[in-house]
Amino acid sequence: MIMRQLLLSLFLLLGFTTYAQPATWNYVFPLSDLNGVMDVATDSDGNAYVTGRFTGSLQLGGTQLSSAQAGPCLYLAKMSPGGQVLRVTKLEGATDVLPRSIAVDGAGNTYVTGSFSGTLTYNNGQQTTSLLATPAGGTIFLLKCNPGGSVSWVRQADGSATGAYRFCQGTAVAVDNAGNSYIGGTVSGDNIRFGTLALGAHSRDGFLASYDQLGRLRWARVLTHLSTSFGSSQAGGVAVDGAGNCYLSGHSYSGFSLDGISLPLPVDTDYLARFDTSQGQLRWARSTPGDGGGQALALDRAGDIYSGGTFSGTVSLGRIALTSAGDADGYVARYDKNGGVDWAVALGGHDYDVVSSLAVDQSSGKVFAAGMLNYTAQGTNQSFMANINPNGRIQRTELVGGTGTSSCGQLAIDDQNNVYSTGVFTGSCGFGPIALSTTSTKGYFGRFGRRPGQKATNQENSMAAEISIFPIPARQQFTVRLAGTDEVQQAVLYNTQGHIVARRTIEPTAERAETAFETTALPDGLYVLRLVSARATTTRLLTVQH
Repeated sequence: MIMRQLLLSLFLLLGFTTYAQPATWNYVFPLSDLNGVMDVATDSDGNAYVTGRFTGSLQLGGTQLSSAQAGPCLYLAKMSPGGQVLRVTKLEGATDVLPRSIAVDGAGNTYVTGSFSGTLTYNNGQQTTSLLATPAGGTIFLLKCNPGGSVSWVRQADGSATGAYRFCQGTAVAVDNAGNSYIGGTVSGDNIRFGTLALGAHSRDGFLASYDQLGRLRWARVLTHLSTSFGSSQAGGVAVDGAGNCYLSGHSYSGFSLDGISLPLPVDTDYLARFDTSQGQLRWARSTPGDGGGQALALDRAGDIYSGGTFSGTVSLGRIALTSAGDADGYVARYDKNGGVDWAVALGGHDYDVVSSLAVDQSSGKVFAAGMLNYTAQGTNQSFMANINPNGRIQRTELVGGTGTSSCGQLAIDDQNNVYSTGVFTGSCGFGPIALSTTSTKGYFGRFGRRPGQKATNQENSMAAEISIFPIPARQQFTVRLAGTDEVQQAVLYNTQGHIVARRTIEPTAERAETAFETTALPDGLYVLRLVSARATTTRLLTVQH
């Protein structure tokens, strides 16, 4: 514990990338309800759209949200880049409600999915009552709000009120350029129904469904698990591209079948599947590493698919093998549109680590990953955000510091690579220059980036693109490479106590510069590499494992 605190102090002392006006946490709002902000999306103007729930009231930044009815209240809020609440839509009075995912289209319409029971009241008296008679199970909902914040429509799906494991929920939503929405999640019950479409009995099976812009069901598909006793195919993430493909990630026990495609899987394994958007036809399915802790999913404009989660031991992704440094590591992998693996990278150290959310900068191809590092039974977990370059190299990692614990849930990025993040924290936590403290576990919502209106300089972008460190974890040695640099770099390696254990000077050449650090004599564990030049000071987190 002492060594961990010293390492955190070292992170706070060194910083991660220091410029005249560096990217850092702009604001972080503590939330009294753990589900106060469940997900976030952004639009082309840099506004953030968040959804969550509360009972009675909730403080969201400088705005107090309140509900006039008893019971949980679902809300959607549009926020400016500076964190001001611009408008709020509320659906009040449910017996129970939990929004899980939000998406926004190019016209400013927002879409939210999750589960609820009871009656939701909105638009000055309009109501939607769940198909289930009791709150023992759950009804899937998908709602659409217009750019002004009024609810355009609410749609439901469920599996009937009887039968074991009858809970149903929507977990992810995406929208295409035509305004068609796609939701994924889990269904259980004697008769799964999407409107008038009946799909029979299922238990803990994943689904993918699509609605047009008017809320009319286009199609719905359910992945039937293969086990005759105990099995599942629960869905976690949904993403859609502009070429007629929709992707679904999830977790399965025993595998599943659909459209003549059978994917047998061992117990406790994640999956990735591709569907066409016109009819919902399954095109292919692949197993991916994981035990259900992640299932993060994102796409880039070239049609590549990014998957993230957690794994233990040694796993193979195509020709690439990853080995965890300890209990379990997070990972990010890029697949092509046919399901082939381009690259994969592990994130983490000796304790339990997981990637829970991914986002891709569509201009540069940079990947942003978020989740939790260093979880142990003693309560040592920390939220993290990592920036991975288009070739799969980790460029920087930002940890939430302090003596408390934290865990990141979901993230979204805007066009300037500002990151919006949700999560939970307990105790005293440092979000860069912002300190939060609580004796109970609370939620948080924050923005990491440059001040609104401040853009990254060309020097900042080129500096971040130059650095690569490999292999990670380091065993006998690791190499630091700088491509296209024209100045001397000092590279200094620190241990967990903040002591310098090695120092190198990187002399540039016409094309690139690099140096190697021997790690044979270094103890296993986490280290901080600090790179210093006239332009910037940058630090990287790395692991040594023999």
